[in-house]
Amino acid sequence: MTNSVNVKFEIEPNQTGRFYLNVRISGEEVHYKSAQEALRSPIASKIFGFPWTSEVSVAPEYVIVSKQEWVDWDVLSEPLSHLIKEHVELALDRGAVEENPKELEADLTDPQSERILEVIESQINPQLASHGGHISLVGVKDNVVYIKMGGGCQGCSQSKATLSEGVVTTIKNAFPEILDVVDVTDHAQGENPYF
Repeated sequence: MTNSVNVKFEIEPNQTGRFYLNVRISGEEVHYKSAQEALRSPIASKIFGFPWTSEVSVAPEYVIVSKQEWVDWDVLSEPLSHLIKEHVELALDRGAVEENPKELEADLTDPQSERILEVIESQINPQLASHGGHISLVGVKDNVVYIKMGGGCQGCSQSKATLSEGVVTTIKNAFPEILDVVDVTDHAQGENPYF
């Protein structure tokens, strides 16, 4: 990797934190008020996967995260800085970072999406059904798969393990071209919320 990614964190007013980067990640600043809006930004989608997230802005050289009052920045700043650094370094290793593409291609009728959907329905959902859960395919863009968890998986404290150990592994084994699987679920609204 040619560029080393540095992340500098600053607390701002109103439960907001700003993560400055030494690399450019977008051509413009885009503000996301929900996980659904954030579907087109892989880093914003990842951050919305945490139930304490209320809003995310992704700008050319920084990310602003607004959090819920019940969690403190002294708990979040270091792991979130690490997540952002790791995400951007991975994107740079692939050649480029573009966090705010104009829109997510959500056409699930293309051959790749259809094959991924078939694996989800035949291999993943039968396993999750035993726990009262399921996942649905939201879209595929630039070899990144966007999924939503539902039923017992939405808000379940084990959803991160389910994603990393089950869903990601199954999809990447079946489709080596897939670079990442992003969970865009609002886990705070699930049947078994994290907190």
